[in-house]
Amino acid sequence: MTVEIVEFLQTFRNGFFDLFFNFISFMGEEYVYIILLTVIYYAYDKKLGEMLGYVLIVSTALNTILKHIFSADRPFTKYPERIENLRPHTSPGYSFPSGHTQVFTSIVFSLGYYIKRNFIIIIVATLSILMAISRMYLGVHFFEDVFVSLVLGISLSYLYYKVYTKYSEDTKKLMMIYIGTLVVLLLILFVLRSKAYITTVGMFAGFISAMWFEKRYVNFSLDVSIIQKGIRVLSGVIIMILIQGGFKYIYGSIFSNDSVLLFFDFIRYFLLVFIGLGVYPYFFKKLGI
Repeated sequence: MTVEIVEFLQTFRNGFFDLFFNFISFMGEEYVYIILLTVIYYAYDKKLGEMLGYVLIVSTALNTILKHIFSADRPFTKYPERIENLRPHTSPGYSFPSGHTQVFTSIVFSLGYYIKRNFIIIIVATLSILMAISRMYLGVHFFEDVFVSLVLGISLSYLYYKVYTKYSEDTKKLMMIYIGTLVVLLLILFVLRSKAYITTVGMFAGFISAMWFEKRYVNFSLDVSIIQKGIRVLSGVIIMILIQGGFKYIYGSIFSNDSVLLFFDFIRYFLLVFIGLGVYPYFFKKLGI
């Protein structure tokens, strides 16, 4: 364990770096991805939004699987007398590999590969490295955690970029790839039933359903005014945040059994993605937004 690197980074602690690296870490969290995907999918490029949705969920699933395989302690847990946890609410569970770093790297490098501009690649590489440093500075990951996550994130994004660009116009083959991925995730569900994994599988089931529904019954256009796009994005973000937080509050107030709560967690994340990427576009198309 490379605790010395984490210790070294924390010797630079001050108010500015605490704020800066907490902000960088925040960029790799759930609500940021909701907003990012909403803007891209509703208002910029549907294909890119679809690609990012797949990469986000699959990278999250892989990270969760690896965490449970290795079951590695975090720096502040293994060395509580040497390392301080500066972001406790984003560091439950295991350490290896870093979920923030892997998923964030997967997303931003997918953007870089898709846009195909050298300066974009430089920007996303810099942001990925900053994310890795932030997770060590905050005391929640070792160097090996973030290094492997960078490699996985870059590799996954490149692999799916190649697959998606090859089959993006072939809906049938693309759906077969999605269904095959879901089958694998469901099989793993028999041995891995953590909340994080169950919600991720729920997201992917929602993603497949949304993509099928949108392509078959909606097929909304991005050829609308900036004002219409703004309404789409703002309304969509509000709807998804309400589903994410509101639905959890409702069933969390009614039920206390862990198994029942896990079932509703699966449903909540299924609905979040299915409604956000499939059903909501149906209504904004009907309303002419």
